Amino acid sequence: MAHHDARLPIDPDLAPDDPGEPSATHQPVVHVRRSRQVDVVAAVAVGGFIGALGRYELGLAWPTPAGHFPWTTFTINVSGGFLLGLVLALLLERVGVTRYVRPFFCVGVLGAWTTMSTFAVEDDLLLKEGHIATAILYVLATLVVGIGATWVGFFLARSFDPVRAR
Repeated sequence: MAHHDARLPIDPDLAPDDPGEPSATHQPVVHVRRSRQVDVVAAVAVGGFIGALGRYELGLAWPTPAGHFPWTTFTINVSGGFLLGLVLALLLERVGVTRYVRPFFCVGVLGAWTTMSTFAVEDDLLLKEGHIATAILYVLATLVVGIGATWVGFFLARSFDPVRAR
């Protein structure tokens, strides 16, 4: 049986006794009408605009020369992982459920700030241009450093005690 932190949400599609396996008892809720949540979609859209604009501007300010390690996208994705770990832990453990903050920041801003598609295209171009070592390093570094940064953000947020910080 897998152990999980009871304060963190579990995907309702997963079995409660084993979060890695689909639940046999879960039935999708048919009556949920997502179209009525226009305000939440608007929060995601505004956040997405901010995140996409930030990523676009950073790409213009810090272009990657052909055949070189894509430091811009690497930095964007790693910083996004760090911020996601930090913000989610703070929101879930300190603030609680909010209608707009998590959709705005985590889905909107960070969803548009980070980029799997640019990562994949840049790695594909490195491979096609014969920079195999750089392509492999890019993938491995993004995975290892990105996951590490997410954990650092998560544990940093969990260790922060606002009462003790005063």
